[in-house]
Amino acid sequence: MSNENELSGGTRAQNLSLPIELSAEKIQDFQAAFSIMDAQSKGFVAADDINQVAQAADMTLVENEAQLLLGSADEDHSGGIDMREFISIMTTPINQQDLEEELRATFRVFDKDGNGTINANELKRFVRLYDTELTEDEADDMISQADPNKTGSINYDDFIQFLLHT
Repeated sequence: MSNENELSGGTRAQNLSLPIELSAEKIQDFQAAFSIMDAQSKGFVAADDINQVAQAADMTLVENEAQLLLGSADEDHSGGIDMREFISIMTTPINQQDLEEELRATFRVFDKDGNGTINANELKRFVRLYDTELTEDEADDMISQADPNKTGSINYDDFIQFLLHT
């Protein structure tokens, strides 16, 4: 990027009108995450984008689930979330009970057969899809941290440790 305060599409960090102060590096991290969902560089993420990311990750969302995810985040009711709304979501404090529910819901997405474990290879595939710059060795290292006993299956507690410490 030519200017560390400039985001893709020419949006400047100071033009985001954020309620909190963020470093240029943090804004770039959010931009990278946003760009994964905004694969067509439209400047916003709609329900279809979330469905495509989920499908690429071999996840199934129930009908209207993507729209529900966007619902409260779409402050201007445009039908999608823009970068400012995305950063607002990412910087809104979450209470502990909500976090626990979200983590359990995330685990259930990966626990396709409902047996209380996730296949380590499936998680690795998703991690590589999410972070396309991640090397095979880096992905293997991450998964070995999530699966310390090298069983090929990751239980809920190991999954939480993986999410909170990566």
